[in-house]
Amino acid sequence: MTSFGSSSGNVLYLVVCAVPGADRTLERIAVEQAAGWEVCLVATERALTWFDTDSVEQVTGHPIQSRMRVYPEPLFDPLGDEVVVAPASFNTINKIALGLADDMTSGLVCEAIGRGVPVTIEPQLGAAFA
Repeated sequence: MTSFGSSSGNVLYLVVCAVPGADRTLERIAVEQAAGWEVCLVATERALTWFDTDSVEQVTGHPIQSRMRVYPEPLFDPLGDEVVVAPASFNTINKIALGLADDMTSGLVCEAIGRGVPVTIEPQLGAAFA
Protein backbone atom coordinates (compact mmCIF):
# COMPACT_ATOMS: atom_id res chain seq x y z
CA MET A 1 0.00 0.00 0.00
CA THR A 2 1.16 3.51 -0.67
CA SER A 3 0.69 6.86 1.02
CA PHE A 4 1.20 8.77 -2.22
CA GLY A 5 -0.54 9.60 -5.48
CA SER A 6 -3.55 11.87 -4.98
CA SER A 7 -6.03 12.29 -7.79
CA SER A 8 -5.58 16.09 -7.73
CA GLY A 9 -1.77 16.20 -7.81
CA ASN A 10 -1.56 19.09 -5.34
CA VAL A 11 -1.43 17.46 -1.90
CA LEU A 12 1.55 18.44 0.23
CA TYR A 13 2.55 16.50 3.32
CA LEU A 14 4.18 19.11 5.56
CA VAL A 15 6.29 17.30 8.16
CA VAL A 16 7.09 19.28 11.32
CA CYS A 17 9.71 18.41 13.96
CA ALA A 18 10.02 19.78 17.50
CA VAL A 19 12.63 22.47 16.88
CA PRO A 20 12.56 26.27 16.60
CA GLY A 21 10.36 27.16 13.68
CA ALA A 22 7.68 24.64 14.58
CA ASP A 23 5.94 27.47 16.41
CA ARG A 24 5.38 29.08 12.99
CA THR A 25 3.55 26.06 11.54
CA LEU A 26 0.34 27.98 10.87
CA GLU A 27 2.29 30.61 8.94
CA ARG A 28 3.98 27.92 6.83
CA ILE A 29 0.64 26.27 6.08
CA ALA A 30 -0.74 29.62 4.88
CA VAL A 31 2.25 30.09 2.55
CA GLU A 32 1.87 26.61 1.07
CA GLN A 33 -1.89 27.03 0.64
CA ALA A 34 -1.32 30.37 -1.11
CA ALA A 35 0.98 28.51 -3.51
CA GLY A 36 -1.90 26.16 -4.38
CA TRP A 37 -1.17 23.19 -2.13
CA GLU A 38 -3.72 21.24 -0.13
CA VAL A 39 -1.70 20.82 3.06
CA CYS A 40 -1.80 17.79 5.35
CA LEU A 41 0.30 18.09 8.49
CA VAL A 42 2.47 15.27 9.77
CA ALA A 43 4.22 16.02 13.07
CA THR A 44 6.49 14.32 15.53
CA GLU A 45 4.73 13.71 18.82
CA ARG A 46 6.93 16.31 20.53
CA ALA A 47 6.17 18.89 17.85
CA LEU A 48 2.48 18.79 18.76
CA THR A 49 3.20 21.06 21.75
CA TRP A 50 4.78 23.76 19.57
CA PHE A 51 1.59 24.95 17.82
CA ASP A 52 -2.18 25.05 18.21
CA THR A 53 -3.28 21.67 16.89
CA ASP A 54 -6.97 22.62 16.73
CA SER A 55 -6.17 25.64 14.56
CA VAL A 56 -4.01 23.53 12.23
CA GLU A 57 -6.80 21.00 11.75
CA GLN A 58 -9.32 23.78 11.16
CA VAL A 59 -7.13 25.57 8.60
CA THR A 60 -6.10 22.41 6.71
CA GLY A 61 -9.38 20.56 7.02
CA HIS A 62 -7.44 17.38 7.89
CA PRO A 63 -6.48 15.65 11.13
CA ILE A 64 -2.82 15.89 12.08
CA GLN A 65 -0.95 12.62 11.56
CA SER A 66 1.57 11.91 14.31
CA ARG A 67 1.63 8.17 14.79
CA MET A 68 2.06 5.14 12.59
CA ARG A 69 -1.22 3.67 11.55
CA VAL A 70 -2.10 0.29 12.97
CA TYR A 71 -3.44 -2.40 10.69
CA PRO A 72 -6.27 -2.36 9.58
CA GLU A 73 -6.60 1.43 9.90
CA PRO A 74 -7.08 3.12 6.52
CA LEU A 75 -4.38 5.03 4.68
CA PHE A 76 -4.21 8.80 4.88
CA ASP A 77 -6.85 10.66 2.99
CA PRO A 78 -5.92 12.36 0.78
CA LEU A 79 -2.79 10.66 -0.49
CA GLY A 80 0.20 12.99 -0.85
CA ASP A 81 2.09 14.20 -3.91
CA GLU A 82 5.11 15.92 -2.35
CA VAL A 83 6.75 16.11 1.06
CA VAL A 84 8.38 19.07 2.80
CA VAL A 85 10.10 18.51 6.14
CA ALA A 86 10.24 21.95 7.75
CA PRO A 87 11.63 22.48 10.21
CA ALA A 88 13.68 19.29 10.16
CA SER A 89 15.51 18.26 13.31
CA PHE A 90 18.99 16.73 13.47
CA ASN A 91 17.41 13.54 14.81
CA THR A 92 14.85 13.21 12.03
CA ILE A 93 17.36 14.02 9.29
CA ASN A 94 19.67 11.29 10.56
CA LYS A 95 16.84 8.76 10.87
CA ILE A 96 15.85 9.45 7.26
CA ALA A 97 19.46 9.21 6.07
CA LEU A 98 19.83 5.83 7.74
CA GLY A 99 16.43 4.57 6.59
CA LEU A 100 15.12 4.27 10.15
CA ALA A 101 11.37 4.29 9.67
CA ASP A 102 10.51 3.86 13.34
CA ASP A 103 8.00 6.70 13.65
CA MET A 104 5.42 8.45 11.50
CA THR A 105 7.64 11.25 10.26
CA SER A 106 10.75 9.31 9.28
CA GLY A 107 8.69 6.39 7.96
CA LEU A 108 6.65 8.60 5.66
CA VAL A 109 9.72 10.40 4.30
CA CYS A 110 11.59 7.11 3.77
CA GLU A 111 8.59 5.76 1.85
CA ALA A 112 8.45 8.94 -0.26
CA ILE A 113 12.13 8.64 -1.16
CA GLY A 114 11.72 4.97 -2.04
CA ARG A 115 8.76 5.76 -4.30
CA GLY A 116 10.46 8.68 -6.05
CA VAL A 117 8.13 11.28 -4.53
CA PRO A 118 9.70 14.77 -4.37
CA VAL A 119 11.05 15.49 -0.87
CA THR A 120 12.45 18.78 0.44
CA ILE A 121 14.21 18.84 3.80
CA GLU A 122 14.79 22.21 5.52
CA PRO A 123 17.18 21.66 8.44
CA GLN A 124 16.88 23.63 11.66
CA LEU A 125 20.08 22.87 13.55
CA GLY A 126 22.01 24.48 16.35
CA ALA A 127 25.66 25.40 15.73
CA ALA A 128 26.96 22.28 17.47
CA PHE A 129 24.98 20.00 15.16
CA ALA A 130 25.46 21.97 11.96
